[in-house]
Amino acid sequence: MKTISKIVQLLFLCALFVPAPSKVSAQSLTMVPVGIAGLNNNTIHSYISRDMGLFRKYGIDARLVVFQAGSLLAQASMAGEVKISMVAGPVTIASRSAGSDSIIIGALINTLPYKMIVAKGITRSDQLKGKKIGISRFGSSTDTAVRLFLAKFALNADKDVVLVQAGEQANRFAALTGGTIDATIVGVPLDITAQKQGFPVLADLSQQQIPYPQAIVETTDRLIREEPQIVKNYLRGLIAGIHYGITHPEPTKAILDKYVKIKNPEFLSATYQDYVQITDPKAYPNIEGIRVALEEVAKRSPGAKGKKPEEFVNLRFLQELEKEGFFRELYGK
Repeated sequence: MKTISKIVQLLFLCALFVPAPSKVSAQSLTMVPVGIAGLNNNTIHSYISRDMGLFRKYGIDARLVVFQAGSLLAQASMAGEVKISMVAGPVTIASRSAGSDSIIIGALINTLPYKMIVAKGITRSDQLKGKKIGISRFGSSTDTAVRLFLAKFALNADKDVVLVQAGEQANRFAALTGGTIDATIVGVPLDITAQKQGFPVLADLSQQQIPYPQAIVETTDRLIREEPQIVKNYLRGLIAGIHYGITHPEPTKAILDKYVKIKNPEFLSATYQDYVQITDPKAYPNIEGIRVALEEVAKRSPGAKGKKPEEFVNLRFLQELEKEGFFRELYGK
């Protein structure tokens, strides 16, 4: 825990030298350490808000710290090193089930942001029966995504297919092209590369109507109790950033390029379109998606058994913003 503390402190000191545009004086800002589980096109939302000065517009000096794993971020959150986190829903569910006061206050992505790419010759979901499907590792989000997708087509992941732990998506793609596996899931823009090499996209999982808390906003009961205005203002800045990203393609593409390093114009355009497609504009959690994730977590975490999805969500601030007309100001009627 001390190691995590030292790393976070160092990153915060580095962040002091990163300028951000704002008309709000530094004296009026509240510094909020924010943890992000991995920097990629699915976690870019906070960077849009920060770089466009939208957190500062609402009095928040967001210090963004990237963690390479949700489990490490969960430890930092429990230690109080970060106040707000951008993480996958199951991380918060598992943490709260184990006794922490972590709570979901918003959601950025309520679906599965993957494409199922398959070997040449596979054109239907039922043809996956008996095939080898690559995931990163058992218990991962890719494992869950594949299981949920197969279940939609009446296929049992434990009986009808062979799940292969093949590592990160670049390794999974290499396994597919090498013939070691018959299918896997990847994110944008690797799906474009796959198609160019003749490997079809069998399905866009985000369009399969499978609710899932892929990316949520987490804080703690304690911060809500002691500093509710900080939580509310953070959500204001974050949602204003989502609106900005959806309505300003070119500046948002520039931010994606800056942080995710997407130089290819075709890939950058596809990544932006994916951002618009999968991002919830009002950042509301999907309760059915929470239920799905809770059922998965309960399989390996006894503390999650018997819980209700509502126990992991606090909609207070989103509901207040709704009543105050915040969303109407952004999006109109």
